[in-house]
Amino acid sequence: MPELTTEFDAIIIGAGINGLTTAAYLAKCNLKVAVIEKRDQVGTHCATEEFATPGWRNNPHASGIWVGHSPAMLDLDLEKYGLDLYSARHVRAQPYLDGKAFVPDVWDANNFYKKWARFNQKDANTFKEIFNAWVKVRQDLMDRFVYSPPSVENWDSTIKTFKGIPHVPEDFLEMTGFELIDLLFEDEHLKAQLAGWSHAVALEPHVKIIGPIGAIMLVSSFGVQQSIGGSHQIPHALFRCIVEHGGKILQNCGVEKILIKDGSAKGVQLSKYASYPEKTITARKAIISDLSPVPTFLHLVGEEHLDKQVVRVLRGFDYEWGVLFTAGYLTTAPPNWVGSEFDPDMKKAWHFNLGVETLSDVEKCFTDLQRGRVPDPLTFLGANFNFSMHDPHAAPAGLHSIQLWADVPYNVRKHGGPDAWDDLTHEVLERCTDRMDEYAPGFRKTVVDKFAYSPADVQRRNASAVKGVWQGGIVAPGQLYFDRPFLGCNAPRTPIKNLYLANGVWPHSFSWLGAGYNAALVVMQDLGLKKPDWWSHRSLEWMGGWAKRNDISLVSQVTA
Repeated sequence: MPELTTEFDAIIIGAGINGLTTAAYLAKCNLKVAVIEKRDQVGTHCATEEFATPGWRNNPHASGIWVGHSPAMLDLDLEKYGLDLYSARHVRAQPYLDGKAFVPDVWDANNFYKKWARFNQKDANTFKEIFNAWVKVRQDLMDRFVYSPPSVENWDSTIKTFKGIPHVPEDFLEMTGFELIDLLFEDEHLKAQLAGWSHAVALEPHVKIIGPIGAIMLVSSFGVQQSIGGSHQIPHALFRCIVEHGGKILQNCGVEKILIKDGSAKGVQLSKYASYPEKTITARKAIISDLSPVPTFLHLVGEEHLDKQVVRVLRGFDYEWGVLFTAGYLTTAPPNWVGSEFDPDMKKAWHFNLGVETLSDVEKCFTDLQRGRVPDPLTFLGANFNFSMHDPHAAPAGLHSIQLWADVPYNVRKHGGPDAWDDLTHEVLERCTDRMDEYAPGFRKTVVDKFAYSPADVQRRNASAVKGVWQGGIVAPGQLYFDRPFLGCNAPRTPIKNLYLANGVWPHSFSWLGAGYNAALVVMQDLGLKKPDWWSHRSLEWMGGWAKRNDISLVSQVTA
């Protein structure tokens, strides 16, 4: 075994995509960086795997990709390192059992407007006014709200921007997302899709503050991307960037504890099961944890280094929301969607939700989840995919890869708790298939292979995903913006000097790489280092260049 270097400028604990983003920025800034990962793979929640038939490649976690929204796409030159993103035209589609379908067009705002008008002209007019105002401010808002660390100035400016959007009431922060959606729009199908997609990006419509913010943002659909070759190409590209700039990736190296001296993080001790058993690795300048809050503070830092009030808050950190059951299918044909006659573009939608017809259906689903019940009927509001539509690597030739994300609780109390998932998995998978058959008649007959991946499986794979959550804990008052992961943390900084967070902070863990970007930014600020010239790109900038290279003419304002 080669000799291990034991001193670095910065250590990143966990090789998730946000931790890798922090590492890539710091390594490219010529800091001596080490990423320490427990597993033998980077990017645990950005995986691509063959669960069943050889050649059938699935993305059980990050699937609809927002990396193209991030400044990191251009700052780190991720295309150079092999990341090939496709920004689909028809995303956020939704079929309905009455034969209708809503299929946004994110390349052409005029066509997007016409899609709304087919359901309700008044709603379409409201959409037009919100969309045209939003598109003028969204880059500035994303730069300030997502790709900047939380600050009073940024929050106040962001809220002022939202209040300036047409139809947004002065008291919108006092409303839930459900209430605002119901106030703004008339058509139940349109209200259901808007609430469902707010939920899909963890801007939960049943809570105040973030719920109405999500509703306003999701009126204007951001284009979501697919990583060609699978989502695991994202951590691969970041890995290559880190290594090219001199960074080290230590795999099979679980961290036992963060070493604290005089209130400052000094290094880490590896576990006795690591490739370098119980080795101590020190950091001269910074340690960044890409683990979620409870594993970071209660397990690695230790309660003895924390204020008792912080310990109490962390013990109550809410990991209960944002849990998904994955159902994957290999089929002989793409789904034969209801609603395809109403809108033929439904056949072109690789990214879709289904299972709710009205706003009340979404609310019922949430009530079932809060009671620890698998919703009945099942809803698929976590974003669902036809992976093989644009990616020839997703399935064997002539076959199709379809993935559903059903909303479920981790703690299925009615069945005895989380351990019941091992017995429930087959039943829920069959229910998923039946439900899909309602929205795509004949679907079951096309299935040649399938697999299921339960919330219990998620936590077994990644202990940082406590209770199987994907976004590092619910985004809600008490765990939102300044309060994430707890009030007074000043995240991505922490009360422990030289210890920073790239997970479980604002913005929530997501493939837009905001948490990793902000952690790198704050470390540079605290070290008194100026951003280099290459660190200069803005959010949403990559998309324009991609469209131009692919001869796609984007229409960004509704003029119809």
